[in-house]
Amino acid sequence: MTVQVARRWQLPGIQDLSKDQDAALALPDSGQHLIIGGPGTGKSTIVTMRAMQLGERRAPYVFLVYNHMLNRASMQLAGNTLKSCTYIKWFSGVFRQATGQKCLPGVNPNESYPIDWHAVAESVRDSVNREPFQEDMSGKREHLLIDEGQDMSPDFYGSLIRLQFEDFFVAADQNQQITAENSSRKDLEDCLGIDTDHVLELRQNYRNNLDVARLAQTFYTGDPASPPPELPKSRGALHLPKLYEYGPDRIEKVGQAITEFARRYPEKLIGVLVPNNKVRKKYFALLVAERDRNGNDESVQISTYATGMDPKMRFDQGGIMVLNALSCKGLEFDTVVLADIDQHI
Repeated sequence: MTVQVARRWQLPGIQDLSKDQDAALALPDSGQHLIIGGPGTGKSTIVTMRAMQLGERRAPYVFLVYNHMLNRASMQLAGNTLKSCTYIKWFSGVFRQATGQKCLPGVNPNESYPIDWHAVAESVRDSVNREPFQEDMSGKREHLLIDEGQDMSPDFYGSLIRLQFEDFFVAADQNQQITAENSSRKDLEDCLGIDTDHVLELRQNYRNNLDVARLAQTFYTGDPASPPPELPKSRGALHLPKLYEYGPDRIEKVGQAITEFARRYPEKLIGVLVPNNKVRKKYFALLVAERDRNGNDESVQISTYATGMDPKMRFDQGGIMVLNALSCKGLEFDTVVLADIDQHI
């Protein structure tokens, strides 16, 4: 029998927002806006609420995110009313309409990466210089709301500007760039034409316990372009993390510990974050086997996702998700297991 236990996971009310978050939501619909903040400062929350407000006013918009998992989580958080998409899938359609090219430069038709964003920008530049372009693209463009905006290339933003998109609401954190080719705060300011003084910074940490926030701050790069979140007030001490060491014949003990924890706390969403697909498959099979050791037991929901799969994850209920590290970007879990940490890059 499948048992689904609801998880407390919802957007805050307007009355729960800070003064800075209120200011971000109150920004005009039109224009270019950049919201900077470290982990846990509510950037994703504000972008999602902004999108819902535009939807209520029937303003044309699209909510763009880096990966499929964050897209699904954002949609569920908004009650499945969000007009959202991964930025590559959405931009592929815009690029095809503007240039007539079926695929983004550098992309294998059956894959998503790697994309040659410099070649993309050149193709867009050539297209907009053609005379018929002005007539084809003269209509009012959508409002673009972009979460994890630091993970998109500067050429992505430059191409959008050339394609006559005018209204941007971007949330980003330079300290969370995946690669050096992604956008820095200065890149975003330059691409969007935003003066540094007009960038809105979120500093309050709403997510973490004091102990976790203090640990996270030790990884801060020191770059003033993205200030670290302020340390929150203490909300009670946490248990120290557990380190499980195992050889080939002891990994079952790790699977048993995770599944027993999930049974004990069915309302918690547990993220098992892995370094690669090989480890993901190993842990998913391990956890399903441990759960079903005494029969077909569905009391613990176990799901997984990798590129190419249809994401059917539920973020509004407890269970275990086995995900590659990059797939978890922007997500939140109640408890996290870092699996095979010796293989993480």
